[in-house]
Amino acid sequence: MPGPPAASFDRRGFLTTLTGSAAAAAGLAFLPAGTASAGEGVTTLDVLSDVQGDLADLSHVLNHLDSLGTADALVVNGDLVANGHVSEYEAYREVLDSHPRPERVISTIGNHEQYNDAPFDTQVDRFLGYTDMADVYTETLIGDVPLLTIGTTEPIAGTSGPFVTLGAEQLSWLDGRLSEHARNGRPVFVFSHHVLPDSVSGTTGDDSARFYDRDFVDETELLEVLGSHSGVVFLSGHTHWSLERDDWATRKVVSGGDPRGFTVVNTGFVQTLFGPDGRGGERAIDGSAAQGLRIEVAADGAVTVHARDLKAGTVIRSLEIEAPNA
Repeated sequence: MPGPPAASFDRRGFLTTLTGSAAAAAGLAFLPAGTASAGEGVTTLDVLSDVQGDLADLSHVLNHLDSLGTADALVVNGDLVANGHVSEYEAYREVLDSHPRPERVISTIGNHEQYNDAPFDTQVDRFLGYTDMADVYTETLIGDVPLLTIGTTEPIAGTSGPFVTLGAEQLSWLDGRLSEHARNGRPVFVFSHHVLPDSVSGTTGDDSARFYDRDFVDETELLEVLGSHSGVVFLSGHTHWSLERDDWATRKVVSGGDPRGFTVVNTGFVQTLFGPDGRGGERAIDGSAAQGLRIEVAADGAVTVHARDLKAGTVIRSLEIEAPNA
């Protein structure tokens, strides 16, 4: 387990991005739009996030994904509902259960699940009860593909972050599971509603929204765990920023960790496209848009991630990640 963070944490030099030939050498290849799916013999995952009560778009999205062929699992990566009320969960489940979808549905807890006055334990119990998840951090095997979810074990302090306190127990669990799967030579998918700093769309670049740099209380410890495991594919939502951006996916290296880094991917949104406002914040752009992912894991552990426009029914772009032991 990594040690405690320094008294003051300077992110500069701690977290760097692999680009160009360095990213390629680490096993990351960006493919053109319209790249064909891998075909038979793969484990397929559909990934959505940030439904936030937009049930009309969720209905459309579920029908569209089913038209591509039923995936082996569906991941809804946080903010399933708008404010975490029982009536919202019931309406969400009615739509989810009345539309074609994979039998296995995996969910993460987001900040919108906590935008109510109920005690934190009640907020978590509602989330677990309506999603059939065992806890806010879990492991699920889809075939032989491990999917880990992480989430807060403490209540949020408002609507501006930080939103997530993982705690020592969850971090130790995460490090242990990643180490075990690294010995097996398999890619490991880590789903978090909330974003890592300076990673994907909305969190990085000159036009980033500055408030996305403080989602995690124990950010340093999390980065040290992830940075030690090159087979990690970390998938985050929360920003609603476009998968058409060049920074929709990247390879990050943590100082002192594996020099090959780990992959980070934006999971898109169901409810409303956001983008930069030119003043260090963000603005709503298109309330009718919806984007998400279809992920294919080959028998040898190679991963292909297709960013999809879920309204137009097209592939925006694709990403190929070599098997960890390739």
